[in-house]
Amino acid sequence: MAKSKHQILIVDDEVDIHSVTQLGLRGLKYKDKRCEFLSAYTGHEALDMIRQNPNIAVILLDVVMESDHAGLEACRSIRNELGNQSVRIILRTGQPGSCPEKETIDNYDIDGYLAKTEITATKLYTTVRTAIKAYSELIELERHKESLALIHDCAMSFRSFDPLENALNQILNAASTIAKTEFAVLSLETFEQSDTASQYQLHLATPRDDLTEQIEDVVTTVNELILYEAQAMAIEAKGGMVFSFSLLRELGHGWIYLETLELDDLQQQALSLLCGHAANALYSTVALGVLAAKLDDDDDFNLMVI
Repeated sequence: MAKSKHQILIVDDEVDIHSVTQLGLRGLKYKDKRCEFLSAYTGHEALDMIRQNPNIAVILLDVVMESDHAGLEACRSIRNELGNQSVRIILRTGQPGSCPEKETIDNYDIDGYLAKTEITATKLYTTVRTAIKAYSELIELERHKESLALIHDCAMSFRSFDPLENALNQILNAASTIAKTEFAVLSLETFEQSDTASQYQLHLATPRDDLTEQIEDVVTTVNELILYEAQAMAIEAKGGMVFSFSLLRELGHGWIYLETLELDDLQQQALSLLCGHAANALYSTVALGVLAAKLDDDDDFNLMVI
């Protein structure tokens, strides 16, 4: 899951700058999350810190440290060598003449420029808070892209003539990836014929002693709770979240259980969307099976799938 605090990396060869910076940013919060401060004293240390903490939101980066342009070199390495385009980099310099603002912004991928001689506590606070907001929005956009790409790939992989179990496996894998959980159960009941119901159950789990008992417990509990009229709505059950779905024309219904209670709004929206695509895809597969069965009963027709 996401970090509980916004990480801010202070990079400066003067120890006092670290203390003053933390003092000036005390109490800073964004969306009810406080800040955690990390320190580096050279450009090389900054790169190591980024490698160890890829979720750093903001870097306050001095220019002159072990060399006259150590900060600029670190900036370029962060963007190009480490490939980190999300972290917001605020350049701070005590010698603005050696590193002109316009030239630096044009030539380096930075997100802010502060001359140390002109920094006030208010200016520092507003600059860092704005940078945290920008970072958070970038990360959220990236998560949206990843979720939509996952749902798209899952939906595009469905083939109505493939075995139903293949589609169920793809749906369950996509759901567990979105929810970031290692234990998930999918249950589907279909009604290909009016007097017969077919049951399908799949699970994903890391090995554990009570796995069979836990799956049976989940299935029993969820089947008692679920209301298919409220399809794709998140319901809490057995230490996890459940999303239900219904196939068109009452051809079936099912649910996905995910062992986590920490789904944020984006994850819940993505899982609801996945269930909608799953319902459509499974309907096609089940309906094709119904059609094939009917045609098999009629000697005058043959079904060919191309």
